[in-house]
This record gives sequence, C-alpha cells and structure tokens, in this order.
Amino acid sequence: MTPALWIPLSLVLAVGIVLALLLSTDNGRRLLNRRSQPVAATERVQALLAAGLLPLSDCPRDRTACLRCLQVDRCVVHRLLELGLTPGVELRVVQDNGGPMLVSVRGSRVALGRELADNLWVEMNQKPPAHE
Repeated sequence: MTPALWIPLSLVLAVGIVLALLLSTDNGRRLLNRRSQPVAATERVQALLAAGLLPLSDCPRDRTACLRCLQVDRCVVHRLLELGLTPGVELRVVQDNGGPMLVSVRGSRVALGRELADNLWVEMNQKPPAHE
C-alpha cells in the first residue's frame, strides 16, 4: 500500500477506536446520547407542571400559548428579553421538526434551540384555532 492510502485509513481506524472507547463507558454513552436519558424532575419543574404549564418544546404546532416562566441563566434571560420573549407574551410554534424550533412572537420569527425551549414554560390558550 502507498503512504497516501495509509493516512486516511489510519485516521478512520483512530476515530473508530475513540468511539468504541466512548461507548464502552457510561459517561461516554450519556455524552453521545444526552436526549435519551431521563431528566430528573426537580421540585421547581414539578410545581410548574402542577400549575398547568408545559415546556415550549412540548407545545403543539400552530397553537397560541402565553410565555409564563424563563428557567434559564441571567445572561440568557437578557438575550431572550431582547428578542421579545418576555413573560406574558403570546407566541406560536411555527415549525418543530425535532431540532431547533421556529417561534412566532410579536410579528417576528425566532429560532430557539431544543434545550432552550425545554426551559421556557408556557400556558396553552384554552381553545385551539378553528381550521377553515
């Protein structure tokens, strides 16, 4: 074999070994597959669920909801406020394909990562929109 073929082959082999080592440990599996692990429900989350709120990530598409609680760091709260995502604002999930969500708020559309949407709590409006 020529040296030009050895380099890519050795890189593929090295990546395979690293992945095999990662998958053989609990931390590695958790790192590679974070979403499949159940998140421990804190007392705060339990209280929000009991109050009838749900995470924005669970909000159905094309339903209007009211943003009630931002459970994020202070710097993230500041950025969300700049984007118009303030407590009490009406919003609507425009697109949700399992990755980042597209949300309509105050006449604009904002893309939010799934983890961020997990920490924004909304209250669903009582009746769904009528389909014509």
